[in-house]
Amino acid sequence: MASKPETVPQSAAPDRQSAVEMPRPTAAPLVLSLGVVLLAAGAALGLAFIVVGALVIATGLGMWVTALLPGRGHFHEPRVEPARRPRPITGEGEKVEQLRPGMPGYRVRLPEAVHPISAGIKGGILGGLVMPLPAFLYGLLSGHGIWYPVNLLAAMVLPGIGTMTTVQLEQFSLLLLIVGTVIHAVMAVVFGLLYGVLLPTLPDIPRLPPAAGPLAWGGLLFPVFWSTVSYSLMGIVNPVLQERVNWPWFVISQFVFGVVAAVVVARSEKIPVPPAGHGVS
Repeated sequence: MASKPETVPQSAAPDRQSAVEMPRPTAAPLVLSLGVVLLAAGAALGLAFIVVGALVIATGLGMWVTALLPGRGHFHEPRVEPARRPRPITGEGEKVEQLRPGMPGYRVRLPEAVHPISAGIKGGILGGLVMPLPAFLYGLLSGHGIWYPVNLLAAMVLPGIGTMTTVQLEQFSLLLLIVGTVIHAVMAVVFGLLYGVLLPTLPDIPRLPPAAGPLAWGGLLFPVFWSTVSYSLMGIVNPVLQERVNWPWFVISQFVFGVVAAVVVARSEKIPVPPAGHGVS
C-alpha cells in the first residue's frame, strides 16, 4: 500500500510576490501636531494649554513609538492583477544630454560644499554671547537696568508677566533669569544652525564681492526679516509686551547676532558634497 504524501504546512506569512508591505494607518502624527499647537497656544492663552499640549504630545509620541514596534507598524496588502497588461514603456536612449559640472543649471542652488554642523553651533553660541550687549546697554541708558530686557524675554513664554508693572520688570527674578537664559540659548543655537544650512545655498548679491554675500545675507537681510516677523507676531500674541519692547534696540541686537554668526559660519571650512547618484553605476 502506497504511503500518503506528507502535507507541507502553509506559512502564515503572505507570499511576497502576491502582497505588498504597507505602513499601517495611524493618527499619531495628527495627535502630535495637535499637541504642538496647544503647547504653542499656551504662550498666549495660559498655563492650562501648556499642560494639555504637553500631555497630548506625550500621547502622540507614545502612539507613534508603539506603531513602530516590530510586527505592528506594517501590514500586507494583496496584489490585484490588472485586467489587461499595459503596454511596456520603452525608452529611447541618447535623447537627453546629462548635465555636467560647469553647464548652466547644474545642481541649480544645491551647494557643492556645505558647512559642518559644528560651524552653525559655534556661530549661534558666539552670536548669542554678544547679542545681549546692546540690550544691556539699552537697559543702563534708559534707567530700567539690565534685568528689564531679560524679564521681557521671559515674558514671551510665561503667562501673566506681560501684565507686570515696569517697576516689577526692573527687579531681579531668578525664575525669569533662568527662563530668559534658556530661551535665548535655544534660539541662538537654532538660528546658528539655520545660518550654517542656508548660507551656502543662497545666491550672490549683485554688485557685491562673493565673500561679502554671506555677511550681507546673515548680518542684514536675515535680521530685518526676523525682526519684522517678531514685531508682527508679538502684536497678535501679546500687544502689551509689544509696546514695552524698544524695537530700535531690538533690531540692533539682531544685527549684532547676525553679523557674528555669519562671520563664524562663513569662515569655517566647508565639506564637499558629491552630486546625487555619485558613485552609483
